[in-house]
Amino acid sequence: MEYKTNDNTQVKYHNNIFQIVDKKTGNEYSYQSQLQLNSLFYPENFEMFFLFNTTDEISENSIFKLYTDGERIGWIFPIQSLESQEHDFVQDKFYLSYAYVAIYKLLKMIDFSEQEYSDFNILQYYSDTIQILIYDKENVGRIDGFNISNYAVDLFCKGYSFSGQGNVFTCAEKIDKNIRVKQLPESIRNISYINILFMELIPLKESSYSKFHLIYQIIEILIGVVFNYKIKEMIVEIAESPDDLFEKRDKLNDITLERNRVRWLFDNFSNIESQKDEILNNQCKRLLVENKKNYDENNTGSNLYSVRCLIVHSLYSLNNESRELLAELNNSFLDVVLDILTTFHVNTR
Repeated sequence: MEYKTNDNTQVKYHNNIFQIVDKKTGNEYSYQSQLQLNSLFYPENFEMFFLFNTTDEISENSIFKLYTDGERIGWIFPIQSLESQEHDFVQDKFYLSYAYVAIYKLLKMIDFSEQEYSDFNILQYYSDTIQILIYDKENVGRIDGFNISNYAVDLFCKGYSFSGQGNVFTCAEKIDKNIRVKQLPESIRNISYINILFMELIPLKESSYSKFHLIYQIIEILIGVVFNYKIKEMIVEIAESPDDLFEKRDKLNDITLERNRVRWLFDNFSNIESQKDEILNNQCKRLLVENKKNYDENNTGSNLYSVRCLIVHSLYSLNNESRELLAELNNSFLDVVLDILTTFHVNTR
């Protein structure tokens, strides 16, 4: 969720008290922060987003500085931390500056026209599960082509999402004191649908069939990139050896087979952690065995493609055991896809 101001709400700040006027009714309200805020920053110079993360490790003390491309661009912290003095950052001047910006912006979003009492707290209007991401526009201005959506995949790896309940589907990376996020590899950065999948669709609760198809969409996108690379590579080979066209026929046939492109994606165009690969491969084999389908003992890409064919062509025949296996497989599949996305490369030689 992106910050959107309510034009009817006027907010001023003085001596740790926010003075609020609702322009519709003319009513005035005051909000005194429990924190000793630092009003050094101008809120207009910052962008704010809502994130979600329901992992067990998240608490009011889950406050992190946010880095990317060698720049500290902002912070991520739970909204609960704004209403508490029981965390480690109550005296951190930088956190208190960002907390000031967050509270100012949160108040500006509220419609006070139906607020009856002067006393209120932030959590009356916002869920206590919200995580706030704020970044400094000046800092990100030093990053070429910065777009927060390009970091959606890596934020998801770390447990955060822009919708749904957060990343409750895979094992999120452990975070110490700082969050360092990376953009997608440049070769796939402009495929906006990948960002849409991780910002709007994958974090939502879906049936196991729908979840598989959503995740497999990423495989479809990437094997399209693999296809383009292989065709261009073949064109170069033909230009270098124009007399071997007949021999190139089999290679062209190989490129057109989706199973091969999925195998190449797994084996040659990405670097998947071996344990994640093994877990997914075993789960694919279990599902295929349950449905009396053949499998490749040691090739995860090939087995995943077989699972895809099973889901697409024989969904009606899946029993309860198969549905449970598919639900387990989806989480492992997503773990592997995150590895593929963050390590994808087209230089296979």
